[in-house]
Amino acid sequence: MIPFFASSIYFGIVLSVGMYALAVFINRKWNVSVTTPLLLTTIGVIGFLLLFQIPYAAYAAGARYLNFFLVPATVCFAVPMYKQIKTLGRYKAAILASVIFGCGVSVGTVVLLSWAFGLGPVIMRSLASVSVTTAIAIGITDELGGIVAITVFAVIITGILGNAVGKQVVGMLRLQSPVARGLAIGNSSHAMGTAKALELGPKEGAASSLAIVISGIATAVLAPLIIWLFS
Repeated sequence: MIPFFASSIYFGIVLSVGMYALAVFINRKWNVSVTTPLLLTTIGVIGFLLLFQIPYAAYAAGARYLNFFLVPATVCFAVPMYKQIKTLGRYKAAILASVIFGCGVSVGTVVLLSWAFGLGPVIMRSLASVSVTTAIAIGITDELGGIVAITVFAVIITGILGNAVGKQVVGMLRLQSPVARGLAIGNSSHAMGTAKALELGPKEGAASSLAIVISGIATAVLAPLIIWLFS
């Protein structure tokens, strides 16, 4: 019965949406870091495919249509940013400085660790844009000559972790400013983290959305320069 449903072009979409709905239900019952919907959905889909020995290709045939919503969903983050444009405008210098510095630290750390552990230039280039949203990270990796599949995997893992523990981390760092909290989450865990920032408040969501835009531009400029230094 399961293989029969797996042969449908709708299987991937239905499984993804169904697992996400279940994950949201579980998260509302037990709202802790490990029950973050994105994390539970990922684990649930992988577990389902392994349990019923369904090839990834059968799942991807339908699930790939969800990718069409990736760019529009990212663009939608401009709405909360527009609503808080006056608030963000008061901190424009601090926002630019903090996000650019954060991008430099992100790329520099990845490149330094890749170099220190001898991972090689291809892996280094593939991981350089780990903290940038997927749509932008893919373009950066293509230009750097990395492997897109590795980039996408790393970006997704980063986003899931940011979504799961971003609130707790900014709390541990005692960041009181909504703008600072949003920038920290958006700069480190892009769109998935921004979804969590929006739950914290409109200012956090707006700042996180802005961080996605600035970090994408900054990483596109800084990544080639930092990689060149270690070449």
